[in-house]
Amino acid sequence: MNFDLSLINKWLTYNPSEPMIFQSIEFFILFTVFYLLFSIFYKSIHVRNSLLLLFCLFFYYKISGYFVFILIGMAFFDFIIAKSIHRTRKDFYKKLFLFCSFLINVGALIYFKYTYFFINLINDVSHSNISLTFKILQPIGISYFVFKSLSYVIDVSREVIEEPENDFKNYLVYVSFFPNILAGPITKARDLLPQLNSIKLITSKEIKFAVYLISLGLVKKIVVADFIAANFSDRVFESPQFFSSIDLFMSSYAGLVHLYFDFSGYTDLVVGIAMLLGFEIAGNFNQPFKAKNISDFWKRWHISLYLWLSDYVHQPIAFALRKYKKIGAIIAIFSTFFISGLWHGANLTFVIWGFFHGTAIVIEIISQKTRNQLSNKFKHAYVFLSIFLTFNFLAFSSVLINSPNILFAFNFYHKMFVDIDFGLFSKWLSIYYTPFTIMIVALILQYLPLSWYSFLFKLYNKLPLFIVSTLFGILLIVLYQIASEDSLPFIYIEF
Repeated sequence: MNFDLSLINKWLTYNPSEPMIFQSIEFFILFTVFYLLFSIFYKSIHVRNSLLLLFCLFFYYKISGYFVFILIGMAFFDFIIAKSIHRTRKDFYKKLFLFCSFLINVGALIYFKYTYFFINLINDVSHSNISLTFKILQPIGISYFVFKSLSYVIDVSREVIEEPENDFKNYLVYVSFFPNILAGPITKARDLLPQLNSIKLITSKEIKFAVYLISLGLVKKIVVADFIAANFSDRVFESPQFFSSIDLFMSSYAGLVHLYFDFSGYTDLVVGIAMLLGFEIAGNFNQPFKAKNISDFWKRWHISLYLWLSDYVHQPIAFALRKYKKIGAIIAIFSTFFISGLWHGANLTFVIWGFFHGTAIVIEIISQKTRNQLSNKFKHAYVFLSIFLTFNFLAFSSVLINSPNILFAFNFYHKMFVDIDFGLFSKWLSIYYTPFTIMIVALILQYLPLSWYSFLFKLYNKLPLFIVSTLFGILLIVLYQIASEDSLPFIYIEF
């Protein structure tokens, strides 16, 4: 039997043009090998965590190359800084150490992610022509591991974490934890670190639930998100000048559906993988398209980011401006959504997108009394209209996320609203019947009561583990038969 050494070498080395992705065959094979070793040594915390750390660093190397040393270096500094904050008794030094962590983390984020953004902004405002003589590459997932590490230091300084982690190996596992290193959920140290220091019995029920989540994530990604993107929305956003107004109008909805099923599919997948390893990380979504307003939406969408921004950005600003009452609250909201928009992407389109969401929430605050009166008077009609308007706001504002610049977005909106011809819908439907059908069915499933899914899962949970494993294997074969040759990366990796 001949082994292809070149293939093994390809799988073990970093290729910038082909970074490893969760839904690839390469990942499943390498993860299976790792999981077998992990299972053997599961009851030995030291060996288990060492194996986990090696795989986490290897995984990050496979997606980001030698930037793995940036991750290790930043984690090391925060590990030392947190211990220093805990040891010192003087507030001045605690604040100084915290500032150092802030400087390292935010400084790295600004340098790697926002240098070109600020240079372009300066050039546009001053009509200058500043440029760099070298190219800055961005470490994948830096927005996530910076938030994770920085929140740990802040929690130690606030004494939310009473005793900092003493084992750097464990802390590095927390920062580089491969299931959520790419696009979250943003797990807090106080939630994950205790799990690294304990052994949890993994039951067959949890394994079945993990397989269910992984299967659901792959279906969302490959069947819904990738299909809609490859067969409609990506085509329109790449060259909107070649499409009709109705194409652009429908692509705003398709773009939102693509974004949700891509990101929620990713979350289901990584939460399931973490569960197989015996670790619990919180989900990121709670039927966000049922949201009655934008405040409600952000409690349902990217929940870990919402909680992070609430704890470490909004609440401190709101507390500092509390004497200004409603004006202070409004400033805190806009400040938070400015950071949220900029965090999502180094582009003014994301800043404007954040401004729209902040404005919507401010309007909610101002109109609270009136909305309560309407809700009490009309009830069901008010709920339906609120959900309808919120969904459309999300769809239309998501155009900004898919736009490379403001001019592109302006022209897109102009053609979408000013030149719209709904008479072309029947022709459009005849061309895009399949992606439209998938989109509608997928959306309908999001509005079904959770009790229905609980009932179906109870039936699924009664199946023997070997049948679940068999069905999972069949699903993998089917999915990789229908998947496109060039599998699309998860969208939120870019953020």
